[in-house]
Amino acid sequence: MIVKKISEVTPGKELWNMKARITRIWDAILVSTGEKLSLDMVLIDHQLMIMKIPRTMIHGVINKIYMEKFRPLIQEGNVYSIGNVKVTSATQKYRPVENDKVVNFLPTTTLKKIKDTEDIPRYSFKFCSTDMLFKRINVDMYLSGVAGHVGPLQETRTNFGITKTCDIVLLIE
Repeated sequence: MIVKKISEVTPGKELWNMKARITRIWDAILVSTGEKLSLDMVLIDHQLMIMKIPRTMIHGVINKIYMEKFRPLIQEGNVYSIGNVKVTSATQKYRPVENDKVVNFLPTTTLKKIKDTEDIPRYSFKFCSTDMLFKRINVDMYLSGVAGHVGPLQETRTNFGITKTCDIVLLIE
């Protein structure tokens, strides 16, 4: 079995195999009815920050009809060998990570918990510039956090010269 990094998988007919940590799991629910639509997750692999390539994260989806098969096999924080997943282009309005691909579990997907060697981080964060934060005001595509307050851009004198700063208050669950 050839294991690919998240950054190497592409949408198409091929079924992919990967090693990844499930860093977050949640039920996707239709708010109006409370109906469970899918079991969603964020997968992270071991690709480190090399040549400005960040740790790679991807959205994983287990459709409603396969939830009962896979739910007992998955635990947040564990590392898994995952086989026979289909990668598609991200078309949903809301995305939990900045990746234009989604890993879809199939009835033939295999999932095996493997020893945690700590080579895959438990969490990964993508920080962005204040300019990017301002561009995201009223844009609800990425669900990476909620800024409760974004203060004005200010210039501050430091040992390295003038630095632009901005106070941001994050609302954390």
